[in-house]
Amino acid sequence: MALRSIQKMRFGKNLAAASLLFSFAMGLSGCGGSRLPGASSAGTTPAAKTLRSLSISPANPVLTLGSNEQFTVTGSFSDGSQQDMTQKVSWNSTQPTVAAITSPGMAVSKQSGTTMVSAASGTLSSSTKLTVSPAVLVSIAIAPPNPTVSKGSSQQFAAIGKYSDGSAPDLTSTVAWRVSPSGIATVSGAGLASAQAIGTATVTATLGSVAGATALSVSGPALVSIAVAPANSSIGLGATQQLSATGTFSDGTTQDLTSSAIWASASPTVAAITSPGVALAQNFGTAVISATSASISGSGTLAVMPAAAVNYFSNANTAGAPDATVNVINPGLTGGNLCAMIYVFDSIQEMNECCGCPISADGERILSVNSDLTSNTLTQVTLNVGLVTIVSADQASNPTCNAGTITPAGMLTSWSTHIQAAGPGAFATTEGPSHLTPLSSAELSALQSDCTFIQKLGSGHGICTCGSGD
Repeated sequence: MALRSIQKMRFGKNLAAASLLFSFAMGLSGCGGSRLPGASSAGTTPAAKTLRSLSISPANPVLTLGSNEQFTVTGSFSDGSQQDMTQKVSWNSTQPTVAAITSPGMAVSKQSGTTMVSAASGTLSSSTKLTVSPAVLVSIAIAPPNPTVSKGSSQQFAAIGKYSDGSAPDLTSTVAWRVSPSGIATVSGAGLASAQAIGTATVTATLGSVAGATALSVSGPALVSIAVAPANSSIGLGATQQLSATGTFSDGTTQDLTSSAIWASASPTVAAITSPGVALAQNFGTAVISATSASISGSGTLAVMPAAAVNYFSNANTAGAPDATVNVINPGLTGGNLCAMIYVFDSIQEMNECCGCPISADGERILSVNSDLTSNTLTQVTLNVGLVTIVSADQASNPTCNAGTITPAGMLTSWSTHIQAAGPGAFATTEGPSHLTPLSSAELSALQSDCTFIQKLGSGHGICTCGSGD
C-alpha cells in the first residue's frame, strides 16, 4: 500500500513535469512564445565565420623609378563577407633593394627591377609582381633664367633635367636647342646663344616630349674692353706722352674714348696725368697708366728713362765769324747740384770729346763750340758740324762729374746757337732748344765706355772744357 502510493506520487510529478516542458516547447515554436537569442529552432549555437582567402591589388603594377605604389588587401570570409585587411596583414617584398615596404601596403621604388610583394595573415597569403622601370624625365629647367645680354655678346645656357627619381643631371649637350625669333639671337647645339639684335627671344631646350624655356633679352651694345696706346712706351725725364684710349663694344664697333675716359697713374711720382691721356715724366721708373669708362679699364706701361738732350752744332771756324754756343741750365726742379755729362760727336757720329761739368741748382753753363767743345778733339781735327749729347747726372754720387761714370738723375734743359753763312764774310745765327730723347741702358753704357776710352788713350786729347758759369 505504501509502495503503490509512493509510485503514484512519483508518476504524478513526472507527468506534471512533462506537461510543463511540452507547454514551454510549444511556446518557443510560435504558439504565443519567443525564441532565445542565439538559439536555433533545433536549439543549437551557430559556428563563428572564418577567413578563407586574401586578395592583393593592384595586380602586377609597373612603377617608374622614384614613384610609390599603395597596395590593398581584401579578405574573404566563410559567411561570404569581405573586409579590408590592409592594416591587419603582414607585408613583405622579396627584393627590398628594388622596392621596399615602408608602411602597410606602401611600396617605395629604389631601383629598376622586379620584386614580389606579398600580404599574409596566418597561413593565408596573397602576392603580386611589382616592376620598377627606369626613371623618366619630368621637366627641364634652363639656367640662367631670363638673362639680359648686350647686342653682339653671347650667353651660355645650361639645361638641367628633373627625373622621377629626384635626380637632376646636366642635359646641356643632350637636348635640342632652339631660339625664336631667330633674328634676335641664335643658339648653338651646346646652348651658346649669340645676341644679334635688340629685343626679346625665347630659348627652348627639348628632349623627347619634355621641354623647358626661358626669355633672353638683348640690350644695346656694351663696352667690353679698352685699349691704351701706345701699350708700352718710354720717354725721358721731363717729357710728356700723349696716350689714347679706344673702346671696343660687344657688337664689334670701336670708339675713341681718350677725352671721356678717366685717366690715372699707378705711380704719380714717376708719371703724372696732366690732362686726358697726357702723362708727364717726373722721376725715373715705370708707371702703369690706366683709362676707365663704364667700369671697364685698359692700361699701358710708361717707362721714364734718363733723358739725353741732343742738339747739333755748327762751327764757322773763320776769322770774324761768331761763335756758336751751347747753354745748359739746371732748373732746380729736382733739387740739388747736377752734373752735365757732355759728349761731342763728329759728323759720322764718332765721339771726339767728353767731359762732366757741375751746375748748381738754378745755375747755368755757357759752352763755346770753338773753345770748349771742338778745340781739343781726340782726332785733333777741327769739327765743323756734329752733335752734342748732354746727360743729367747726380753730383752727390759723382763729385768730380766723371763723364765715364754716369748716375742719371734730375733734369737739365739746354739750347744751342747755330752759325749759317749768309754770304761772303756774312753770317747768320739761329737758336734752337735741345731735343730730349730717352736714353736706353745700352746707349748709356756706350757713352760711358767711349768716354772712358778717350780718357785713357787720348793722351790729353778728347777732354772738353766746361766754359763759363757754375
